[in-house]
Amino acid sequence: MLQGMKIPQSAWEQHHYRFGLAGEGQADIIQKHLASHGGTILDIGCGLQGRHVVNLARLCDLVIAADKEAGMVRSARADGAPANSLFAVANVKDLPFRAQVFNVIVALGLLAYISDPGPALSELDRVVRPGGLIMVTNAVVHPIQPLLEAAGKTGLRLMEQAEGYCPAASGAIKRRYLCIFEKS
Repeated sequence: MLQGMKIPQSAWEQHHYRFGLAGEGQADIIQKHLASHGGTILDIGCGLQGRHVVNLARLCDLVIAADKEAGMVRSARADGAPANSLFAVANVKDLPFRAQVFNVIVALGLLAYISDPGPALSELDRVVRPGGLIMVTNAVVHPIQPLLEAAGKTGLRLMEQAEGYCPAASGAIKRRYLCIFEKS
């Protein structure tokens, strides 16, 4: 719908990237699910921008923003740290959290840096509560099939899938997919 239209980058980022890297319309889907699940959210691969954490914090009791790079965590914290937020240095393949603590896990754009999604999804499955959600986005240049297969092996159920235009998507095709998985 918006592809090809001249939209200021800042407007695009405020609307579509309000929680992190997402394609057109995906932030609205993410927000709908966050509003119904709330509770405690893990933003894994939070990146540099604390405004994503601020936006997530508006929809939950507590958000923990984590990245494996300490500099990313420092930048996100300095960019905005709501009272209901914590920041941590953590690797998605070995999270320092107890089992079944999160209602929702958001990993927007993170899988672009992971060649095998299996270990990461297993670890996310470990820390999400039964009935909880794991939301993942990635550029379509990264095949979705390995993600779906890895999720199936962990017992995660694909609840919703969407694809949308994203000017920040890697590769020639500027599209990003969103997968929302539910833990049984």
